[in-house]
Amino acid sequence: MKRTQFTAAAMATLLISYSALALDANEEITPSSEGYQYLVYAVTWQPSFCKLKPETSGCDKPPQKFLTHGIWPYNNSIGQKTNRHPAACNTAPSCESAAKCDIDENKLQEISNTPEIAELVTVAPQGMFRYEWKKHGTCAGKTESAYFKDIVRLREVVDYNEPIFNAWVGHSVEFDLLKTAFPNNTSFRCFMLEGKQYLHEAFYSINPDGTPYYDDGSLQIGIPCEPQETFIPRGT
Repeated sequence: MKRTQFTAAAMATLLISYSALALDANEEITPSSEGYQYLVYAVTWQPSFCKLKPETSGCDKPPQKFLTHGIWPYNNSIGQKTNRHPAACNTAPSCESAAKCDIDENKLQEISNTPEIAELVTVAPQGMFRYEWKKHGTCAGKTESAYFKDIVRLREVVDYNEPIFNAWVGHSVEFDLLKTAFPNNTSFRCFMLEGKQYLHEAFYSINPDGTPYYDDGSLQIGIPCEPQETFIPRGT
């Protein structure tokens, strides 16, 4: 894998910028010079997201499906650091400098209005795309177009037993049972609301070609799902 080197000053600027953010106790921003070892294809169960943030565009009628959240370069867990990833790498071909790598607004609109992409993501995704590109896309070593086309190219990795899962929608299921509907390269994020644990997101660890990646069984992004009844709300 090609790895772009930064000056010490540029690297320090980026690390200071992201160290100012509130990181989870198990999270680590890895140096961009180390590249990445695998990708995480992240999907959100949209009815759950809309329970959490009902004011979001499209949440008046949330679709009953997993929508793509992003594609994130990741590094293997080390000890208690089970959420290790580069961020704001600015190594993308279109980046002007280590300090500036915003996506062009015209390019953003072009990507957002691509039908194949739009059907897999939330309504009005421009803000999400802008953030995803700045934080994660710039670490993938690709152009903006190539990075966001991977939403479609890699979507087939979102694999689960739909008949079994669909039977649970609208109900609660023990989390340990819920996991059996997904392949072994999947990890999960949940949240608690009004005394219920909700399934929030699923994360597929993959190689860049979309094949499963199994070498980081400790990955945990965000709030872990406790071994208890987990609610999967219905959409429209």
